[in-house]
Amino acid sequence: MLRIQKYQRNRIAFVTVFLVVGTVVFLMTQCIIPGFKCKDKITFVGPQPVTLDVWNVFEDKDIYREIISKYRESNGYVTVNYETIQFEEYRAKLIEAFAAGKGPDIFVIHNTWLPTQKDRIAPAPSDMIISSEFDSIFPDVVKFDFVRMAEDGGRFVYAVPLAIETLGLFYNKDYFDAENIEVSPKLWDEVVDFSRLFTRFDERGDIKISGISLGAIANINRSTDIVGLLMMQGGARMNNESLTEATFDETVITEAGDLKKEFKPGKDAVDFYLSFSDERKPVYSWNEKMSYSIDAFVEGKSVMMINYPHHIQTIKRKAPHLNFSTGPAPQLKDRKEDVNYANYWGFTVAKNSDAVKEAWRFIDFLASPDAVKLYVEKTKLPVARKDLVLWQQQDEELKHFSSQILTAKSWYQGDSDAAEAVLGEMVESAKSGKKSIEKAIEDAAAQISIIIKRIRSDQEI
Repeated sequence: MLRIQKYQRNRIAFVTVFLVVGTVVFLMTQCIIPGFKCKDKITFVGPQPVTLDVWNVFEDKDIYREIISKYRESNGYVTVNYETIQFEEYRAKLIEAFAAGKGPDIFVIHNTWLPTQKDRIAPAPSDMIISSEFDSIFPDVVKFDFVRMAEDGGRFVYAVPLAIETLGLFYNKDYFDAENIEVSPKLWDEVVDFSRLFTRFDERGDIKISGISLGAIANINRSTDIVGLLMMQGGARMNNESLTEATFDETVITEAGDLKKEFKPGKDAVDFYLSFSDERKPVYSWNEKMSYSIDAFVEGKSVMMINYPHHIQTIKRKAPHLNFSTGPAPQLKDRKEDVNYANYWGFTVAKNSDAVKEAWRFIDFLASPDAVKLYVEKTKLPVARKDLVLWQQQDEELKHFSSQILTAKSWYQGDSDAAEAVLGEMVESAKSGKKSIEKAIEDAAAQISIIIKRIRSDQEI
């Protein structure tokens, strides 16, 4: 039999006791067996699972599928539930959901909606890139629409766009080619000349081919936006500095040396717009009997129209073989700078979300250059980021529109739906002769001012 020396037995006993005591102490520190105050124990765990519900209009989930997948590569604990809501139901569903204490974590608002949605929004944390570098990323119009200043000088970012649309010119290339015209008109004076050239009448004096779809409200897509564009281009101050009133009816005074000039750009804009539907004017090219402006363009019955770039795809779906192109929005002669009209959506976060910080992290990712590129490649929309404008100049269809975001403007309407109705009535009443143009504009400005004051009485901007 193998004999174990006494000193070896002592060493084995010591090691055994050491291992047993060490094991017991370790188990006690881990709260596996009683011994230490386990309630004071700090446990290190990974991020808790987060689910973000996202509501959008117009765009289906396929557009965002790849972007969401890339986000989850580094944020696997985040699940994104994306839902498309019909535009006609969207605002009502938001109101109903938030009133019930529910609703999405992330939703979109139109660039004119912040006054009516501000109280439902948790602004972006100040340490987010989209907040700290906002001015260098986005054009001025986004700051006007989605940024609000605090009393202490700080500021809050309430929404972030991925794309910005502006009004531009659509034209039928076959008609242009027939007249050996190679480029679209850049000035409104040229639009007048081109419209007169292309407009055709039948033997009864009815419009057979319209040079351009302008002059009415009901059968022209985004007609009140076009009127707003003409007002702003003409120099109308749409609001006072404090954004408490609509002032597009006011007289503007310009001075050049000893020469002082007074004019009413709002009145001049409406007068110009209506001239296209006035049978007494040489530029007459449109009336209420015409088809809806997009349909008339698709059917070849209207040579030009003013519209937004998302309708490039609309036209292609309706008329795959139509030979058309786009150009920048016409400008007024002798203007020092271009003025364009913005229309876009921004992502924002609901105040009652349980994951505000995580929701804004996701929006921050959506607005990153790589994600925006993926987005606009699928949607065929102009980028919202200034640093991607040059990149999008390679796209012949969108290069004019992407350049225009740098000179895009908006105005404070209070409730944009109500303001649109007022502007439509303004043009219709002036067209019918129910009111003079000047009176119609004065009444419209007064009505929108009342809307603005009502909104401001409910919430400060």
